[in-house]
Amino acid sequence: MEYELIAVVLTAVLPIYPALFVIYHKIGKYDVICEEFGKLREEHDRIQKGKDIHGTGTHSDS
Repeated sequence: MEYELIAVVLTAVLPIYPALFVIYHKIGKYDVICEEFGKLREEHDRIQKGKDIHGTGTHSDS
């Protein structure tokens, strides 16, 4: 009886496992993309603050 239960559980879980593995990797890639986006956003905000402080004019505007 115990072996039958193990066989049923494995039969149900093993076909799903590759799909779960793919989903896990896609989530990992999404996390990396989100981290990179956050870094780019911070860099953009720093640059924009610099333009606000120094202005957007050039030397020829003087």
